[in-house]
Formats: sequence, C-alpha cells, structure tokens
Amino acid sequence: MSQYRNELLRNAEKITRLHQRIKETFPFRGENNEKLKEWQEACRTFHQEYDKLAFPSGLEGAYERILDGDTYAMEAAICFLECRPYFFRSGYMFKDILRIANRAPLTPDQRTRYQKLRTAFEAYKASRTTTE
Repeated sequence: MSQYRNELLRNAEKITRLHQRIKETFPFRGENNEKLKEWQEACRTFHQEYDKLAFPSGLEGAYERILDGDTYAMEAAICFLECRPYFFRSGYMFKDILRIANRAPLTPDQRTRYQKLRTAFEAYKASRTTTE
C-alpha cells in the first residue's frame, strides 16, 4: 500500500506545482509575447502531465479498469480514498472513485477498507448538514 500512497501524494504535489505555475503566469500573459508564451507553456505542461499524475497508470480509463477488476487499479483506488491526495479536481475524483469502488470486485481486505472509508465519509457528510 505504501508504494501507491507515496506515488499518489508525490504526484499530487507535482500537479499542485504545475497548477500553481498557471496561476503565477496568468496575470502577466497580456504584457508581451514572452509572458504569453510562459503562460501557454504552463498550461500545456499541466494538461500534458495531468492524466498520468492524477491516478496511477493514468486517469483516462481508470474507472473502467477499477470496475473490470484490474488488481493494480483497484488497490490504487482504495489507496486514493485512504490518503485523499489534494490537487486540482481531486475532490471530484474522490467522490467518483468512492461511488465506483462500491461496484468493483474488491478483495475482502479492500472491501473492509472501503467500508470503513464509506462509513467515515457518510458520517462527515451528516455532520456537515447538521452544522450548516
């Protein structure tokens, strides 16, 4: 598990840095062609790297791999839910993976870990609605 956890957290940091570079260059993109190119390069790099960094073996097709019972994808999904990496759009991914993992052919250990996460998330949601 630690291999996946470390990879997810390390990649989350990379995505955050790439996204921050877009934010840093955005206000200056209209100053001159060099600044525009810096911003364009930051955007290009972010979009080029995002898929492979967001989820082990790539985000594209990951949900299908989880549902198909891909051992690596299923374990990566549970680890993603456990460590909940924070980066651009990771909250949406968390909810998607939580929903999809419920239908995935998880191992007994993964199912136990998933149920613990699901229970904690439901308690979190319930606590938010009572305090708002």
